[in-house]
Amino acid sequence: MEQAILKLKNIYKHFGGIKALRDVDFSLKKGEIHALIGENGAGKSTLIKILTGVTQMDEGEIFIYGKKISIENPVVARFKGIAAIYQELGLIENLSVAQNIYLGNEPTKKFMGWTDNRILLKNSSDYLKEFKIEIDPNRKVSELGLGQKRIIEILKALSINAQILLLDEAATGMSKAEIDILFKIMYNLKKQKVSMIYISHHLEEVFKICDMVTVLRNGKNVGTFKVSNVNKQTLIKTMIGREVYDEYPRRKLKPSSDVLLQTEDFFAEGMLKKISLKLYKGEILGITGIIGAGKSELGGALFGSVKRISGKLKIKGREVDLRAPKDACIYRMAYIPEDRKNQGLFLAHSVEDNLLIANINKIIVGKLFLSLRKKRIYAMDIAKKLRVIPLDVLIRAQNLSGGNQQKVVIGKWMIGNPDIVIMDEPTRGIDVGAKTEVYNLINELADSGVGIIFLSSEFIEVKNICDRILILRKGAIVNEVKSDDTSSEEILTIALGGNNSR
Repeated sequence: MEQAILKLKNIYKHFGGIKALRDVDFSLKKGEIHALIGENGAGKSTLIKILTGVTQMDEGEIFIYGKKISIENPVVARFKGIAAIYQELGLIENLSVAQNIYLGNEPTKKFMGWTDNRILLKNSSDYLKEFKIEIDPNRKVSELGLGQKRIIEILKALSINAQILLLDEAATGMSKAEIDILFKIMYNLKKQKVSMIYISHHLEEVFKICDMVTVLRNGKNVGTFKVSNVNKQTLIKTMIGREVYDEYPRRKLKPSSDVLLQTEDFFAEGMLKKISLKLYKGEILGITGIIGAGKSELGGALFGSVKRISGKLKIKGREVDLRAPKDACIYRMAYIPEDRKNQGLFLAHSVEDNLLIANINKIIVGKLFLSLRKKRIYAMDIAKKLRVIPLDVLIRAQNLSGGNQQKVVIGKWMIGNPDIVIMDEPTRGIDVGAKTEVYNLINELADSGVGIIFLSSEFIEVKNICDRILILRKGAIVNEVKSDDTSSEEILTIALGGNNSR
C-alpha cells in the first residue's frame, strides 16, 4: 500500500468557545487529488490555514512521508513543499507574469545577488509552454482575466517545487473554458505525482477531478470516500447530517402582472449596450451569461452605483434618476454585490453591526439614541433564519467563513423589507445546504411580492430558480426564455452565440 505523503492525526483547534476542529484525521497519498468538502463553518479553511502555518493547532500531529513535522509559519510550509491557492488572489497586479511566478524565489546572478531577468523569463516561458498556456510572461498581471490569474497562482506555487497543493475554491469566478484549463493542469500535475487537496462547494467538480473525498461537519471528519464509490446524495447527507430532497425548491406562487421596475434603452457607465427590460411584482428574473457578459455592470447601474448616461429607469411606473445607492434605498431597493468582502461588509465590525448598517432607522429611539436591545433582537432573528455559523452576532465579520459572510450580506437587506432586490451571484462560495436555504428565502421574498433580479453565471441555478431568464452576450440581451421552456444546455449555447440568439 502506497505511503501517505501527508497525514494529520487528532487535530484540534478552538477559537474562544468555538470548536473549529475536533479530533480530525486526514490522509493524502502521492499523486492524489483529494477533495475536502463541508458546509460553511465546517472547518475546511481552518485546516488549510494550519497546513500553511497561518494558524497554529491546539493539539494533534502532522506527518510528511511518515516524519512528524511542525509548521510554525508560512515560510516553513513553503520549505516543506506545501503551497496554497486561495479564492482571494495573492498576486501583485503591477508586476509581470514572470515576476509574480518567481516572487520571493527569484533566480539571481552569481556573486552580485541581482535578479537574473533572462533566466526569470526563460523559466517562466518554459512553465507556460509546459502547461500550454498562451500568456506573455512580460505581460502585467493587471491585464489578465480572473481565470488566467488563478493559473499564474498555480505556477507560482510550482516554482518553489511544491509537492502538496491546497486549492481553496480555485475555480470560483472562472468561465467553463478556464475551469477546463485548470483541470487539465491538475491532471498534468497528478501525472507528475504532485498531491492536491481540492476544496469546492460544487460537487460536480469533485466527481470530475478528484480521486478521494473527505467530508467535515461541525469541525469533525464524518467520512472519507473513494469518489468512484459514492454519489452526490450521499455526500450531501453526510455534509449536512440530513437528506436534501430538493436542491432547487419550487415556489408556491406565480408573478403578478404589475411592473415594479422597467428600463427603456437604459445605458450607464461600464455598460456595453443599451438595455430594455421589465421586472414584475413577485418575479424572480434571471440575468445570465458567460463571464464578462456584463451582468454585474448592469446590476450595479440599476442600483445607482454608476452614472446613468441615457435611457429611462422607472420604478412602479414613475421615472426616477438614481444618482447614488442611497437614492435606490429611498425606492426600497436592495443590492447584494458579487464582491462581498470589498463591497458588502465591514469586516472589522461585528455581525450585528453589519446586519443593521442599512437599517439604522429601525433601532433609533427618540431620534438620538440607538436601542442595543432592538439591535440584538433584529440581528439574532435574521442570523437564525439564515443559519449563520457560529450563531454569535458579536463576532467580527472577518472571522466568519466565506459562505457565512455572504449570509450576512444577504441578511442586512432583508431587515428593511425591500420591494426590489438585485442579487449578484448570491450563492457563490456557499455550500449546498446553505444554498437551499437561500433559495427558500428567495422564494419566500418573491411569494410576498418582492421583485428579484437574480444575476448568476451558473446556468443550472438560473434555470431552476428563476421564472424568466434574460441571456446577455457582450453586454446585450440576446434572448429571453422562460425557465420551464428551456434547459441549462440551451442557455449555455445561446450565451456562447449559438442558435436561438438574436
